Amino acid sequence: MVATTSAASVPDSIGPVESAWLQAISRGNDAQRDLMLADCVLVHGPVGNVHDREEFLRYNLTMGAIASAVTTDVHVVESPGMAIVSCHQKMRVEFASDLTPFLIQAAVTRVWFSTAEGWKLGLQQLSRRQPMG
Repeated sequence: MVATTSAASVPDSIGPVESAWLQAISRGNDAQRDLMLADCVLVHGPVGNVHDREEFLRYNLTMGAIASAVTTDVHVVESPGMAIVSCHQKMRVEFASDLTPFLIQAAVTRVWFSTAEGWKLGLQQLSRRQPMG
């Protein structure tokens, strides 16, 4: 599993949780749940699904395994107790073991909140984008 982010543009305060998120999306629901607020909202999919945390995690079970996740063009805005991360994210999803992983590209915004347990995801929005060229 490859999980990378363009570290040059990610502040040390939020960089570790961004990296942890990229790793968690390949490890499954429990790893993701640990990084999310209970009332997290996720907007995703080709039709703009709006899910709470548990709906999103159930939806994930219908998808293939994520073989790799990479972010680029990362921009971060921080204020006390909150960080907004916008980036381009590429994920390679294994829909079937005998097929090459399918590339999904998305423009992503994640809103992280500082809690007593560390940074927790409160909102994620993914808009799929077409490959360039």
